[in-house]
Amino acid sequence: MTKLPFLAVVLMLASVLPFVGCACGILFFDSGVPTPNLMAGLELYAAISLSFLGAVHWGQALEGGRVVLVANAGRVDTLRLALGVVPALMGWFCASVAYAWGALPGLALFAAAFAITALGERQAWRRGWLPAGYMGVRWIMTAVTECCLLMVLLARAF
Repeated sequence: MTKLPFLAVVLMLASVLPFVGCACGILFFDSGVPTPNLMAGLELYAAISLSFLGAVHWGQALEGGRVVLVANAGRVDTLRLALGVVPALMGWFCASVAYAWGALPGLALFAAAFAITALGERQAWRRGWLPAGYMGVRWIMTAVTECCLLMVLLARAF
């Protein structure tokens, strides 16, 4: 089994910077003027991130030379392709809720969607469908993302 490349680890960790930047901007700006734009940016990036997390599984399923060899690869690939669409659909749904009913319900749904996606990826990792080291970095990303989303949600709700 191939290990996760160092560049992949760096880029995965760097992917949380927009969450941190938007959350800090929303929480610490003196003026409320840029907050709606930053909130929209946070929600947009959350939807994009969920889509990308599903695309990881598409990449693994469509890869010619396998990183992870599994028995019954045809059935596994079909399942991964189908389930790889779920995070994108969750991101679209959360963004639609945020647009239709407000930022706070959208943020709550995004926090739930990231947790659900991480738990689903944990199951994939346990079955050997993901490279070594992926879930360690993924848990760090999920923790930072969840903290940012929940801090903004709690700060705006109270």
